[in-house]
Amino acid sequence: MDADPKQVVEAGYDRMAEQYLAAKDAQDPPTLAALERLTAALPPGAAVLDLGCGAGVPVARWLAQRFAVTGVDISARQLELARQQVPGGTFHKADMTTLTFPAGTFAAVVSFYAIIHVPRAEQPALLARIHEWLKPGGGFLATWAMQTWEGTEANWEGWGAPMWWSHYDQETNLALLRTAGFTIVWSEVRTHHGETWLWVLASRQ
Repeated sequence: MDADPKQVVEAGYDRMAEQYLAAKDAQDPPTLAALERLTAALPPGAAVLDLGCGAGVPVARWLAQRFAVTGVDISARQLELARQQVPGGTFHKADMTTLTFPAGTFAAVVSFYAIIHVPRAEQPALLARIHEWLKPGGGFLATWAMQTWEGTEANWEGWGAPMWWSHYDQETNLALLRTAGFTIVWSEVRTHHGETWLWVLASRQ
């Protein structure tokens, strides 16, 4: 496509931010249960990073009730909503592949349905940086696609804007995590909201 894919993602989420938020389940049991597993051993107030936080529901909102959450998203409008939904969080507008944090900044990192919008060629370096940002023993919880694909949907969900994705298959995603230095704690294939995803908890040893 002629447009910069990242600009397609940014503009798409800006345009559909309210509709995307309205479609979210603020009490999404599978997501909140996975967050419980990720953070069970963390002390109150621990630093947690939410990559691709969107409007903050349900992930950043749940985290902010217990921890010091930093949310990052490429969409300015999504972040406006996140600041309303999660007043206790800290939010930054950025392309996650350009972020810099000191090594060992975070006790945990989460990324739900977001790395699939990062160009595949940039994902290995991103994973290596996430590994570096974690404290030793820190966990990384993320959702991944099940098959290799890259492309655009012209009117995603009928919300009036195009969207772009880029991702690998299940085994490649797990291999990329291991190459970045992660240990796979658990991986599960789940059908969530009618779609099948790979959910992975990995850790920095």
